[in-house]
Amino acid sequence: MPRLRTSKDSDDRGPARRRAPVVVSVVCLAVIASIAGLILAGGGSEADGKTIELVIPKGTSGRIEAGKPVKAIPDRIEGQVGDTLLIENRDTVTQFVSGFAVSPGQEVRIPLARPGTYTTNCSAHKDKSIEMVVKS
Repeated sequence: MPRLRTSKDSDDRGPARRRAPVVVSVVCLAVIASIAGLILAGGGSEADGKTIELVIPKGTSGRIEAGKPVKAIPDRIEGQVGDTLLIENRDTVTQFVSGFAVSPGQEVRIPLARPGTYTTNCSAHKDKSIEMVVKS
C-alpha cells in the first residue's frame, strides 16, 4: 500500500518560501542597477551645469598675513543651480572656503544646489569672506 506524505515528511517549504530568494535577488539587482546608473550619469548635477573655477595661487597666505589683497580671489562668485564650484589650492597652506578645508595641492568640488545670495568664509580672501550668488 502506498504511503501518504504528511507535512512532517515533506521538505517542501511551500511556494512562497521557494520564491523569496528569487524576489530578494531581483530587488537587489534592481537597486544595484539604479545606483550604477546614477553614478555613471553623474547624479544629474554637474553634467547639467558648468564648472566655476576658483584657483588659490601660491603665496596667498603670505599676502593675506601681510594685509595685501590677492587679485586672483574675487569678492563675488556667480553661478547657476546645477553648476559646480571647483576650488584648487596651489598655496602651501591649507585654506578654508565655505566650511571646506582645502589642503595644498587639493581640489574640492561644491555643487551649487540652491538659489540665493550667500556670504561664506574664505581664508584666502583679504576680508576672510566671499559672496556667492546662485541663480535659478
